[in-house]
Amino acid sequence: MNDKITFTITRRKFTEILMALVALFFAGGIVASILKYLWPATGATGENAEIKIANADEVPTGSVKKFMFNGKAAVLLHMPAGFRAFGSVCPHLGCIAYWNPEENIIFCPCHLGKFDPNTGAVVSGPPPSPLPTIDVVVKEGAVYALKWKDPAYVKTISFYAGAA
Repeated sequence: MNDKITFTITRRKFTEILMALVALFFAGGIVASILKYLWPATGATGENAEIKIANADEVPTGSVKKFMFNGKAAVLLHMPAGFRAFGSVCPHLGCIAYWNPEENIIFCPCHLGKFDPNTGAVVSGPPPSPLPTIDVVVKEGAVYALKWKDPAYVKTISFYAGAA
């Protein structure tokens, strides 16, 4: 009794299996993207969390410090009137805005959007709304981010996380 089981596969069958695996791979990516959109991560919902940004003496007047707040890129500015903090994700297309000390503005390089460093309001360019503001407080010589002033607005930019 010499029973042998042989398994042969043709090139055609191998190609069909390979194409099916590639199709499943792409379908899985599409399904994962849809599920991520429908059920975003908890940290991307604009929750409040007090975090230490920096010691007050680390950020002299006229300078900035980049940081992450609730998973979003943000910037702390030390203006003559005090500390201000804004989300640095531009509300136009999600580019990261940065401090431009020569013009004394927050600047988005993607479409030349400019924001007021005291209020976050749009000075010029295509952004449809101001930068989201973060409440800050100075305690014991350190600057802390407390909460988003408008958490509902921050939820709308949760698709963009940005990098500090």
